[in-house]
Amino acid sequence: MNKTKAPLLKAVNLRTYIPARRGIVHAVDGVSFDLHMGETLAIVGESGCGKSVLCRTIMGLLPEKAVIGEGSSLQLNAKQLVGLKESQYNQLRATQMAMVFQDPLSSLHPVMTVGRQIGESMACHLKMPPGQVAKRVVSLIAAVGLPHPEKFTGLYPHQLSGGMRQRIAIAIALACDPKLLIADEPTTALDTTVQAGILALLNHLQVKRKMSILMVTHDLAVASNVADQIAVMYAGKLMEIAPPSKLFKQPNHPYTKALIDSIPKISQPSHAPLTSIGGRIPDSAEPAPGCRFLSRCPQEKDRCHRKEPSLDTGPSADHLCACWYPLGGILP
Repeated sequence: MNKTKAPLLKAVNLRTYIPARRGIVHAVDGVSFDLHMGETLAIVGESGCGKSVLCRTIMGLLPEKAVIGEGSSLQLNAKQLVGLKESQYNQLRATQMAMVFQDPLSSLHPVMTVGRQIGESMACHLKMPPGQVAKRVVSLIAAVGLPHPEKFTGLYPHQLSGGMRQRIAIAIALACDPKLLIADEPTTALDTTVQAGILALLNHLQVKRKMSILMVTHDLAVASNVADQIAVMYAGKLMEIAPPSKLFKQPNHPYTKALIDSIPKISQPSHAPLTSIGGRIPDSAEPAPGCRFLSRCPQEKDRCHRKEPSLDTGPSADHLCACWYPLGGILP
């Protein structure tokens, strides 16, 4: 992978604010990262930390009242996405970037055949004639690993299993050959065997199509197996970014270590209590000054209350950590 070239997706100080009754929710609050061509970036973290909102910010699929904060920058192939009109975003969706949503049963149209759903974007964006669309629909269903693809074109989502629906959702996302695929919990609610098949499929399609993947997952094992970089998100912020080998060998942020420690281990005695992270994620509508993790951190100090650490230091250029007192001992 040539990282001397400009990244395919570049976020700098990205902020997404959503008005709510209790105040302005800082759902994404100063997120910065690079995603290069052919690379997979996994975003991990607890529920409610802003992972899905980050994905929807990139796709331009935010609630009507949501606001992108001043000074935010989000570039796809060096094209600035912040400030685009809906009509301009529509030209990029499907052809340049696409998204596989968390629940394929709710994201697929219940009364439209899967063949029609796959072909819809090709007819709209690529202006393909009906005969060409039909042929490509069959080839896409075959590409996502479903046998006898012709028989699937006339089926409805409720007639498919969970794994089949997820493969159809991937086929829809790939219909117009996007360079960026965003996968929001693509293996949620699937059993282990089906999950492994979906991950292997994504890896195969990524290599074949030379696309980049931004994957959201709760499963650290999944992230370690598929990602080139893992970004740990907490309360709207990125706490640590590193390759899986470095992140698991030497986590620098206390939150990252707590997540890793909470993974059940086969070496533990039977019925041993699971390790959990005490406390809860702070209210994103009322972010306190200082580090977001300080109320749950076992090593918080006065400095952590006064100023928020930035994600700009770590043991190496590809291992960054936002902590005043990182576990690796690297101080800003």
